[in-house]
Amino acid sequence: MSSNARLVDQARTFEVIAWIAVAALSLQFLVFLKLLTLIGPIADAIRLGDTSGLRGAFQPVLLRLVDVLPALIYLGGLFAAARIFGRVAAGDLFSKANSEGLAEVGSSLLWGAGASAVIVPWIKSWLGGDYGFGGFHLEMETWVIAVIGGAVLILGKMMAQAGRLQTELSEII
Repeated sequence: MSSNARLVDQARTFEVIAWIAVAALSLQFLVFLKLLTLIGPIADAIRLGDTSGLRGAFQPVLLRLVDVLPALIYLGGLFAAARIFGRVAAGDLFSKANSEGLAEVGSSLLWGAGASAVIVPWIKSWLGGDYGFGGFHLEMETWVIAVIGGAVLILGKMMAQAGRLQTELSEII
């Protein structure tokens, strides 16, 4: 089996895994958010014109959405990765779309880590009524995800640059 054929087979496998991960993460969002259980209190607050009740009904929704913000950002990276795997499985190895996809995966990892470390604590502090900075949450996993995200982002940009150089060389020859 040639290395390209093996790469295509691996890409097919990882494409399936990526789409399963997208579906599983999406289902987890629905379960975690429990939005259906919040419709009744929100509808009652709107019907009664109770703005304080409306704020009280929306606050759990906002807190849940803030909690899943990093995962929503990572979900965008999963979509991009699944598309990359699909293109590679179709034999499209070095393309502008794949280099942009790698950069998108890297950006998703970086932004997700940033959201987890800084944005989520800050928003939760504001929603909790502290109106200040809730601090950083820098766990080892956050650092690892951010560094890997940076590496993937740079690889995507390097791949795009290599593609541009290849095009220039092809035009010269």
